Amino acid sequence: MMINLTPEQERRIQEMIRRGAYDSVEQIVDAALVAVEQATIPGFEGAQQELEALLAEGLASKMLSEEEFWSSVNRRTNALLAEHKATRRK
Repeated sequence: MMINLTPEQERRIQEMIRRGAYDSVEQIVDAALVAVEQATIPGFEGAQQELEALLAEGLASKMLSEEEFWSSVNRRTNALLAEHKATRRK
């Protein structure tokens, strides 16, 4: 699949790699896809700020590997989703 990026999108991607947040364009695309998937979970309203905070926290921390970070984000997101679903049932 080929995609066309705007110059601004390309600049932002290159800046993330330069800062060391990611090692490659592929890692950035994977992270973006995860964020989109999590943001579009049906019935999971109001979580965008929470997900962004988790992402920022993980990126700022050099203590976790990328795999550990995403695993942590997924665990916390799943816990938030379960809590949200439980609250809706009451």
